[in-house]
Amino acid sequence: MMIRRAAIQDLEQIMQIYARAVQYMHASGNPNQWVEGYPSRALIEEDIARGVSYVVDRDGVIEAVFSYIEGEDPTYRQIEQGMWRTNGSYGTVHRLASAGRLRGVAGICFSWCAELAKLHGCSSLRADTHQDNRIMQHLLQKNGFVYCGVIHLANGAPRLAFERAAVAPDGENPRVNPGGAYSGMPNAGGIYTEGAYSGIPDANGMNPGMPQQKQKGDGRGYGIASLILGIVSVLLFCTCINWVTGILAVIFGIIQITKNKEHGLAIGGIITAAVSMLLSVVLYLAMWFGMTNAGITYEDLLYDQYDDSYDSDGSDAWYDGDGNGSYDGGGNDGWYDGGGNDGWYDGDGNDGWYDGDGSGGYDYYNDPYDYFRDYYDVQEPGGNQFM
Repeated sequence: MMIRRAAIQDLEQIMQIYARAVQYMHASGNPNQWVEGYPSRALIEEDIARGVSYVVDRDGVIEAVFSYIEGEDPTYRQIEQGMWRTNGSYGTVHRLASAGRLRGVAGICFSWCAELAKLHGCSSLRADTHQDNRIMQHLLQKNGFVYCGVIHLANGAPRLAFERAAVAPDGENPRVNPGGAYSGMPNAGGIYTEGAYSGIPDANGMNPGMPQQKQKGDGRGYGIASLILGIVSVLLFCTCINWVTGILAVIFGIIQITKNKEHGLAIGGIITAAVSMLLSVVLYLAMWFGMTNAGITYEDLLYDQYDDSYDSDGSDAWYDGDGNGSYDGGGNDGWYDGGGNDGWYDGDGNDGWYDGDGSGGYDYYNDPYDYFRDYYDVQEPGGNQFM
């Protein structure tokens, strides 16, 4: 693998890489950086003619493309909300794009440009990107660039500006790094002819490139919500509320999994919600078996012993205390009660058997339709009752 100047016969591969990069930008939340056909075929042809377009070549296949230009960039003359770190000459990296098959290809390009800038007497390396291009911002900072402020393109569009010293990050020097991605000095065409990329291929034998690198904290909102609701669900497993929070945790987790590649938090939320629901089911079953073994039914829970038979508050109970049941003391519908209201053998004579006022069975003052008439059909002359 080597970095070399682009040739006109590379144009088709280069334009395919740029087309892929534009699609990925739009899909990853950056639809406003490369628009209206940028970078155009005419612009890339011009870069090739000027000798500022470079490609990462691996056995005749182009893995990445970029433009490296030394000298003053007119759009970098003024910078707002900050300042450049150096005032000397510099090299600029523009239009970096990857074919998406090599891991770390952006770092290879940046280090190569920084080394070439140093070789040519430049004190720093500069670059800019759109505020929505989170991926490129991450890659710049990862490769030793520092945010300096805001610059404006020729059309007035703002861009975030970055700069790094013209040396490889962490003291790495490609000229003395024979085991790295490149080594040795570039030749007249700016090509490193020694060294080879040493990345680890994936299951398909390829290495995912720059566009697949992920951003921390990017698009994890539903996953975070799912995990929080799942934890709350576990804490409330002994209540009915945990089913509401658990179901919400599962819903948010599914949304996160279907819409974003960050799955860890979503999976955690779904698992905790499932655990909460399982714990609540176990709790309900334990309560059910416990009640069954104790002879308690739901009817007992709704109508407890104070509202049922033999109770002490007198609500329709037998032998109760207020007289609203059989054999009670209040005399209200009770058998053998003391109030005499429809009681058997009661004392007030209201429809009681053997009572004292004659308004019931077996009394001495009732009318001819008494017990003896009903059962023995015996009546004294004059309508008097037997005995």
